[in-house]
Amino acid sequence: MKKLLLHVLVLMIAFTACNSKKEKKSPEKIESLSDLKDYTENVKDKMDESQKKIEERKKRGDTIAMNYKDLQAYLPDIPGYEKDGGPGGESMNGFGGSWSTASQKYKNGDKNIKVEIVDYNAAYQTFAGLTALYGMGFSREDDNEKIAAVDLGVEGVQGYETISKKEPNSKLTIVIAGRFITNIECNGSNDSEFLKSIAKGMKLSDLASK
Repeated sequence: MKKLLLHVLVLMIAFTACNSKKEKKSPEKIESLSDLKDYTENVKDKMDESQKKIEERKKRGDTIAMNYKDLQAYLPDIPGYEKDGGPGGESMNGFGGSWSTASQKYKNGDKNIKVEIVDYNAAYQTFAGLTALYGMGFSREDDNEKIAAVDLGVEGVQGYETISKKEPNSKLTIVIAGRFITNIECNGSNDSEFLKSIAKGMKLSDLASK
């Protein structure tokens, strides 16, 4: 989980240096008070959307993270890859909230994939800003890698891929319904379409409905 959160933090930092899809403004590109107002309002709107979903779950009595065993049911099978051991996971309580993780490793020769899902339903305050930033869209590219938004065709789901230009490595991070974070990390391939196919093979719409 620490590795997943570190990757999320890197993407958050990248966001501050990149353009928003909606307004084409980033903190470094703001040239007037009007630009600043537009930017902050966009962030606030996304946070309000996330908060609304949280309040809806509270009304249903859905206030704690899923047990890690239940979360493991959402780990995918990947065609051409075999599972490398059994699934991992844990449920944690403390520090003002609770959350659960589930993970699975896969292998195909010298290629390796790891899929991890985090349910932070009861630690939403920690991640509220993150889900807002993901919802706005951003991209970044240099000689080493490319980070871009990915449309997976599921409502309430935002994806961001990180594709290495120098190594056969890639990552896809997905925020689902302001509650779940899924990370798909591939060592041995930087094929963007392959990452998307793994994500689309998961029960994203089921998670987005929770």
